Order: sequence, then structure tokens, then C-alpha cells
Amino acid sequence: MRLHMPCDDRLGLVRDLAGVLVERGVSIIAIEMDNGAVYLECQSVSEADAQELILAFRRVRGIHRVALVPAMPYKERAEQLQAVLASVRDGILAVNAAGVLKQCNTAAARILQLSAEAIDQALPQALADSLLINRTLREGRSFGDCEVFIESIGSYCVVSTRPLYNEQAEAAGVVAMVRDIRDVRALVQKVTAGRPVSFADISFASPAMEKVLKQARRYASSDSTVLIRGETGTGKELFARALHSGSPRSKAIFVPVNCAAIPDTLLESELFGYEEGAFTGAAKGGKPGLFELANGGTLFLDEIGEISVHLQAKLLRALQDKRVRRLGSSRELPVNVRIVAATNRELEDMVRLRLFREDLYYRLNVIPLYLPPLRERTEDIPLLAEQFLRRFADRLNTPARSFSREAMVKLQQYAWPGNVRELENVIERAVNLVDGPEMTAEHIYLGRPKPAAVRPQVRFETYQTLQERLAEVEQDILQETMERFPSARRAGAVLGISHTSVLKKLRKYGLWPDKP
Repeated sequence: MRLHMPCDDRLGLVRDLAGVLVERGVSIIAIEMDNGAVYLECQSVSEADAQELILAFRRVRGIHRVALVPAMPYKERAEQLQAVLASVRDGILAVNAAGVLKQCNTAAARILQLSAEAIDQALPQALADSLLINRTLREGRSFGDCEVFIESIGSYCVVSTRPLYNEQAEAAGVVAMVRDIRDVRALVQKVTAGRPVSFADISFASPAMEKVLKQARRYASSDSTVLIRGETGTGKELFARALHSGSPRSKAIFVPVNCAAIPDTLLESELFGYEEGAFTGAAKGGKPGLFELANGGTLFLDEIGEISVHLQAKLLRALQDKRVRRLGSSRELPVNVRIVAATNRELEDMVRLRLFREDLYYRLNVIPLYLPPLRERTEDIPLLAEQFLRRFADRLNTPARSFSREAMVKLQQYAWPGNVRELENVIERAVNLVDGPEMTAEHIYLGRPKPAAVRPQVRFETYQTLQERLAEVEQDILQETMERFPSARRAGAVLGISHTSVLKKLRKYGLWPDKP
């Protein structure tokens, strides 16, 4: 039985109420003062005895009225707290000064794989260390959004802690908030992801593209690695996104990375991540790599032919073992990632020249998808041109809505070395030039004017011999090759000579410092 009794604040009131129960042999379960009222919970009695007890309580001096209530205030507060904790997606734990777990919501139990028996038990030392609980108790300060590795679950979490202080301003406990790194990545994906691209968004009219789309739709349902081949501007990333959208991983994240746009020294840390202190300038707390961010989804490696041989070896290991290791770390993390790679390079030639690992080539070339250049599918040019015209005319608010016959012929007769990307740029330029509703051939500028060929002049006044002239040409070739391939071994493979010959020639022309 639970009673609510508004009352005066007087000395001895609780003793008098307890006396009423003692006289009748009724045990007190709980008694609580809250907002000028006494809440009392006692053992259950018969209805007649309950009415008699209520009358007896009303006769106690200072009691204004007595009413039955469904729950004690402390019980209501506990249930409300449990409801709040259960509704929060983040894990929340409360630990006392002795390291005993006092509160743990459903999310924390799920993330940390804790059982119901863990309540009122000491947290394992390793787990308390990983969650920064022991450090918070020891140092008496908070930690915010720290990425930590939890050994017991084999994954990273984001942890924030706050100490609880007693009257002596000593840390008497800790509240820790834990977020599963996968939930954090899903939130990032939801906020940053653009409109998904499907195969229906790829416009075409040619039989060649119809065949490619048919193959790609079949490949999308598979989880095997896809290598997209094609010249620059053919839409390799568009197809990669469509493959992801059409796959069972479509609800997960799609992570694109242009391997040619990131310096080789940084690409390794971008792909595999790093621990705090792994190198000078490493971010505090470390950083997850793109393999980790793409876990459960698709990682698109664009321009795969541009990565160094050293990084190729590490990438091969990650693809084979499906595990990655951050720079500066000794632990390997399992990753579940589908790889879609793309290149406009002839990887077979690079393999022959030892610029690309043969084993990585076969690992990537599981499902090849070749995108034909625009000059081999001229039927698509009118459709794409009109699509780009509508888009840029609406964006730039111009009246252009159609092409003249001569303009379309001009577009279809051009070779399009830059493919669809070049066509898009040409149409955008033309839309900026047109004034009327029709775009004519005069509005379309194609390619770049070719510079007039300049024959090398023989400088007779210097009396150069043939050998001296050939040496100048050789020096220019070496300089150009070393700018493109900054290692003597790679330059030698391209030029068809040994790396020692390259070094000798570089020193001969002063392009390589002599050994001290």
C-alpha cells in the first residue's frame, strides 16, 4: 500500500506515522519526503485494515489529507530514468568509485556486449581502461569524443566521460557515454551522402552502352571486385555509384577516393588510418582509414593505376585478408568492404613493365567492365547533348532549347578525346554564348588549336657534334621521365634500361646528386 500525505513540517511527524503502523503490526517498506508531503509504502493489508489505517493517519497532528497513490516518487523517477536511457541510441554507463557498474542502458549493453548480470559487478579492468573510466576517476576530469579500441568487441568506439563528485569534491563515480563507430559513420553518411545514382540515371541510345548496362546490372548483385576500364571522361565513377546502388550494400556507405589526387605519402594513411603519434602531425586520438569508414559498404578506388608499388603490396594484403592495420598500430581490424576500382591506364602494359603488381592486377580484375569511348557510340551524342543543353539552359536561365542540324553534325563528327566530360564542357560553353532559342555550329568550339610544329634548329655557331646533340635529347628525356616516375627503378623500366644505367646517366648530366 502506498500513501500520499500532504503535511506540515514538524519534528516527530515521521515517528508518529511509524507508531501508527507499529501499533497494528504493519511493516514499513519505504518512506520519503517530497514537496511538503510524506510518501509512505507499507506491506499490503486487507481493504478494511487499509481504511482504518488511513483514518488513523488523518488523526496524526500535521497531516492534512491521506490518499492512495500508484507509485512512490523514487520509483517513478527510476522508471522515468530507465525510459530515457532506453530511448537513447548512445550507450550510457554509471560506475562508482570502486569501479562497480551501477547503471547500464540497453545501447551500452549491446555495444559492449554486456550481460544483465554485469550490474552491481566490477567492470573488467581492461574495459574500464579502454573506456577511460579509470583515468577519469584518477585524474578527476572529463574526456570528450575520444576514439578508443575496445579489445573485448574488437572494434572502435567514441567515448565521452564525466566524473561525479562528492561533498569533498572528490571523484566518486563516472558517467560514460559510448557510441558505436558504425553508428557514427552511418550518421556521417546520412548527412553527407548525395542523391544515389542508379542505372536508370545513365542515359544511352547505343547498342554498345545497352550491352554494358546489361552486364553492370548483373555485376551489381554480386559482391565480387569490379575493375572498371575506360578512357578519361567515360563515366567510371557514375557506373561505380550505380553498381553500389544496385547491390545488397546500397543502404550502407559509398566511399570514393581518387588515388591520383592524393600524394603517395598521404594515401596510405588515408586508406588505412593511423594511431595517435604514428608520425609527426598525426591527429590526436588517431584517425580511421577509408577501409574502416567503408566497412559494410563499397570503397571506390579511382585511378588505381597511379598508386606506388609499395602501397600496392599493402592494398593486396588488405584485399586478400579482409583485414587492415592502422599506421602505428599492432592490431588488425576485420573489414567487410566491396572494392570497385577504375583506371584509364593499360594495366597489362604496366604489369609487363613492373610498374603494377601482377598479383594485385589479378585480384582486382575479377569482374572487368569496359566503358566504350564516346567516339565508338555516336548514337549517344544527340541524347547526351540535349540532356546537357536542358540542364545548363535552366541553370544559366538562357532561352536555348535545341540544336541546329549543322551543330548536331559537328558534334557527331568530332572524335571526343575527353569523352562525355568534354561534351558536357563544350555544351556548357556554348550555352554561355547563345542568345536565341537555337544553338548553331558557330556556338560550338571543339578541342584546342594545334600549335605549329617547330623543328629543332641546329646551332652551327656552337659547332655541336652529333654526339653532343644526342646527349641534349637524352638529358631532356631523362628529365621528363624522372618528373613522371620519380624513382630510378621505375624510370628504367619505362625506358627499357636498368636502374643502374639510369643512375649513371642522371649523375652524368648532373640530375642526381653524387654519393657523399
